[in-house]
Amino acid sequence: MWAGFISLALFAVLLLEPVDQFLWLVQSRIAERSPSGDVVFISSDEALNDPDEPQARYEVAEALDELDRRGVGKVFLDVTFAKSNDPNADARLARAIADLGARITVVDRVAFASGVNKTHRATDKSISGSAERVISDQTDRNWFGFAWELHHTYKYNGTDYRAFGSAIAGTIGERSSKYPVDYGFGHFKIPTISIGDLINSRGTLDSSRVDVTGKVAILGHSNRVAGAQQPIPMMIDAPLSFVDIYAGETLKSGHTNYLRGAVVLFIFAALLCIIIILGNSRKRRWVGYTAIAIFAPILLFFTSKLAVRVDLSYALTLLATFAAFRSRSRWKRRVEMVNTETGLPKLRALEARLGKENVGTGHIVVAKIQNYERVLKTLKSDDKGIYVLKLVDRLRAADSKLAIYSEGHHLGWHVANDDAESVIEHLEGLRAIFAAPIQVGGFSVDVGITFGVAAVEGDPPVRLAAAVAAAEETSEAHDPITFAETGSQNDLLWDISLRARIDQAMDVGEIYCVYQPKICLASKNLAGVEALVRWHDPARGFISPVHFIQQCEKAGRMEHLTRYVLHTACSAGKLLHFRGSKITMSVNISATLLGDMRIVGIIQHALQSTGFDPEYLVLEITETSRISDYAVAASILDEIKLVGVKVSMDDFGIGSASYEAFYELPFDEIKIDRLFVSNMAKDPKARAIVSSVAAMGREARINVVAEGLENPNDIDMLELIGCQQVQGFAFSRPISLTNLLELNSSDQTRGAANMV
Repeated sequence: MWAGFISLALFAVLLLEPVDQFLWLVQSRIAERSPSGDVVFISSDEALNDPDEPQARYEVAEALDELDRRGVGKVFLDVTFAKSNDPNADARLARAIADLGARITVVDRVAFASGVNKTHRATDKSISGSAERVISDQTDRNWFGFAWELHHTYKYNGTDYRAFGSAIAGTIGERSSKYPVDYGFGHFKIPTISIGDLINSRGTLDSSRVDVTGKVAILGHSNRVAGAQQPIPMMIDAPLSFVDIYAGETLKSGHTNYLRGAVVLFIFAALLCIIIILGNSRKRRWVGYTAIAIFAPILLFFTSKLAVRVDLSYALTLLATFAAFRSRSRWKRRVEMVNTETGLPKLRALEARLGKENVGTGHIVVAKIQNYERVLKTLKSDDKGIYVLKLVDRLRAADSKLAIYSEGHHLGWHVANDDAESVIEHLEGLRAIFAAPIQVGGFSVDVGITFGVAAVEGDPPVRLAAAVAAAEETSEAHDPITFAETGSQNDLLWDISLRARIDQAMDVGEIYCVYQPKICLASKNLAGVEALVRWHDPARGFISPVHFIQQCEKAGRMEHLTRYVLHTACSAGKLLHFRGSKITMSVNISATLLGDMRIVGIIQHALQSTGFDPEYLVLEITETSRISDYAVAASILDEIKLVGVKVSMDDFGIGSASYEAFYELPFDEIKIDRLFVSNMAKDPKARAIVSSVAAMGREARINVVAEGLENPNDIDMLELIGCQQVQGFAFSRPISLTNLLELNSSDQTRGAANMV
């Protein structure tokens, strides 16, 4: 995307136009086409229109007469004549022009005068008579003087003139429309004859002479006349007439197709996207990248042969920028994999290698350098890397080619040996080697080293983490070598089967909801309840909600669990309303679900299937720090609120609930975390935080709930601070629906303080 944005930005300001023009030069050289041969250039190496040299006009008149005699089809006089000091010479030229009648056209030229203002040079009407006029605009050039695009007509002093190139081709284009000029044929292939040879060959039957019968003849100055040069591809000093000759040949052949930069950029961007989407392996992507890189010169070659001009620079910029970003990413990954002080690869490189090579045997060993930080504080910067490298040299005592990875005070490597006893024996030998101190920076440094070991099985990255954890548990005195234990086999099997048993547990009622009351401080009556999910397994007993909810997320069952809890809670709320208690029902929703609009459908389905009034449903958003896109989350919450449901921010004040989330998302309620509520009586800072959050809620016109209230004596303080509702053990622990119904019936006529 960045590569595309950069290319589009460059295209918008035409910054790479010089590059495209260079590529057009390449296209012109590749093409090697021949002109039609219907356009003949009659050149003069001497200036024909000098008023002080009128005898040249007799020569021009003779040339025009000869062209008339030979049956020329059309003549363009590409030399402008002012009146000279010889009226007879002017009259002779005027008579020759008049004799050609409608077959002759005089060419006017527009050029820059003094580099700024335009000047119009035209043949005097006393000489041109009634001959048609066309215009050749020399100002229609790019920065380098090349005429890559010309107009069909030009406007000068309020008058529209037909362009010279269009007149040569005999075409009439739309007013002010432009067309590309094809320079794909060689200038040496243009039929050319000098004006002297034309006159001198009068009456001869030389078959080698250029035939002008029925053709278009252009009489103009050659490039030897001062000021009559114009750069074209492959000829830096071509005669002025050549630009319009090429323009005419372009229009005659129909070679005006043009693949502009935006189209080519889109084609290459689409190809690149296809490669990225379909390239599910590194090899496939590289094949695709190579193919698209080869496609660029192939496209340039074939468009040259097909006479299609192409803007390729922006597509090449896209590819080059994409390659630069990819190279930078790979370079960053390589840098991140290397310890800058030692030049050794980091432990994450070992993790990547184990995964890439699909290693499933042997052991991962992680050595912990004891007192590493204390040693580093005493060493100079240059000596720190030397210290670690000397430790590595000792670790390689038995195998000089052993790949060792370094990160902080850990050194890790893979041992192919599956025999744990052999590994221990080897590590004991290494510990004996480290008994001797190391000389660094002129000092003798004692080395303490211990080892954490994990057998490679299952997921190598996980086993590497286990080896690091085992190394952290070691001590020089008691446990210098520790094998990683991630739990008993039964615990491992339980965690694996836990995910599969979640659905079954919901079906049989092992997963259920309990309800914790929320009390209105103004009336001291029950204002609502919060549904909390629990799991009681017949074999394992109560399972921590944190544990099995994490397993739900890993197993991709969070959405299913949320659907189950919503349906259960709404059913309970419907029953409470039927019993006459119009209280709210709060349900926790993981912030991870706010990235998909499906949660809206889940909520609507739960409300419709249970008949619960949406105005009494409150969704408490947990762990808002896990929201990756606030814009998406806000749009989903807006849809939820359109259903009539209220939205609450849970656990506000701790790391997972930030002011940013509060500001960005449309909350109706905020719950102050129990950390501050339970400590506000004894800690002024906690009280200040609760007070400020309550004040913020009042200013934002949203409900403020204090959760975690354990001391009934704090109720007055919360009222004074301005909290509307409270929740906590001071009023009630989470209770079953049956107990809630009984409690609600017994407390219809009295306050709810200390009700359970």
